[in-house]
Amino acid sequence: MKAFLMIPERIRERFLQEILNMYVEGELSASRASQMLGIPRAAFYSLLAETNTPLPQKLNQSIKWEIEELLR
Repeated sequence: MKAFLMIPERIRERFLQEILNMYVEGELSASRASQMLGIPRAAFYSLLAETNTPLPQKLNQSIKWEIEELLR
């Protein structure tokens, strides 16, 4: 039997913001972050776009490097 907890909105918002911050800092992968939020990875990427959350610096560098390689 699973217990159902009512979590106040402000705590859910703080949890969401903390997950997004950890993702931006590179502490969590998109897969792990979406898992922790209980949403599909595609929904997580939509959430990033909706909240204007930047990609982790390491990922940005990797994407930039790949584009530069393609253009050579």
